[in-house]
Amino acid sequence: MPPSVKDVAALAGVSSSTVSNYLNHPHVLGAASRERVRDAIEQLGFVPNESARQLRAGSSTALALVLLDAWLPYFNDLSRGVEDVAREGGWSLFFSNSNRDAELERRNIDMFEAHRVQGIIIYPLGDVVPRLERLAGSGIRSVVIGPIASSPTVASVLFDDRGGGRLAGEHLLSLGRRRILFLGNPAVSQSNDRLAGLRDAVAGSGATVTVQEVSHLATEDGLSAAERIVTLAADERPDAVFAANDMVALGVLTQLLRNGIRVPDDIALVGFDDVDQAHQGVVPLTTVRQPGYAIGRAAGAALLQMLSDPSAPPPATTPFPAELIVRESTVGRRES
Repeated sequence: MPPSVKDVAALAGVSSSTVSNYLNHPHVLGAASRERVRDAIEQLGFVPNESARQLRAGSSTALALVLLDAWLPYFNDLSRGVEDVAREGGWSLFFSNSNRDAELERRNIDMFEAHRVQGIIIYPLGDVVPRLERLAGSGIRSVVIGPIASSPTVASVLFDDRGGGRLAGEHLLSLGRRRILFLGNPAVSQSNDRLAGLRDAVAGSGATVTVQEVSHLATEDGLSAAERIVTLAADERPDAVFAANDMVALGVLTQLLRNGIRVPDDIALVGFDDVDQAHQGVVPLTTVRQPGYAIGRAAGAALLQMLSDPSAPPPATTPFPAELIVRESTVGRRES
């Protein structure tokens, strides 16, 4: 059996309540008592049973973050923002990855409910708000990163995805591009909003928008999508590609260059997110900047505000505006 609080107390020559104070309220102990307990813990290899403590208390000091696809660089930035806010507030944070699987997303929420977390931040695949509203009845508050209908218990942190798509479309039109291919995943609402913004921009311009589905929004999807492009005759190819995120766009860029198709001379290319890799390639990528770290911090701050006053309505948050970052994948190399 692993060592217990009683074992630590016996070795340190103190009471079990003193060990409990060391673990939960060390400031109430004198320096000598803290040192004896610390030495006993190190000698025994004692690890506190946090699950048992939470069951006794009926609550925890933990929050949860459920990500749509933890392997994408954008979600690394977002999770750092959430984690920093949680740590600054004295909370621990659990992570899970739904991997674009609605059933796995549901099980992740179930798991965190069973572990009695106090709050959940989620970048969802489907409509999770009804479920999160039910969790609010048991004291678990939630923040959705993305658009939701008005909710009395669930907060939302928004980015102007549609505006970002519109900026990308207007930029491509200004360069004379008229055959635009959009690569996205219709199961993801943010991808659909970016496509809607693109269509807003081209409406009435005479330009055409063709849509090709990519399943996981990863670099490999961009490589595969571009395999079809390179087989087309030059006059049948799109003269511009707008990808729903940078990783897809970078896959497209790699495949086009491998096959001797010039970017942007033959095909202009726009991504979305502005991850670090976007400006590091042989052809730096024009993209719509989405500040993942700042969005993560805003979601964390909204959740902590809700937990500090459970009777208050969800805080209103200002949508993050889109910003177009123009680089060589649409305008070519410019003289310095």
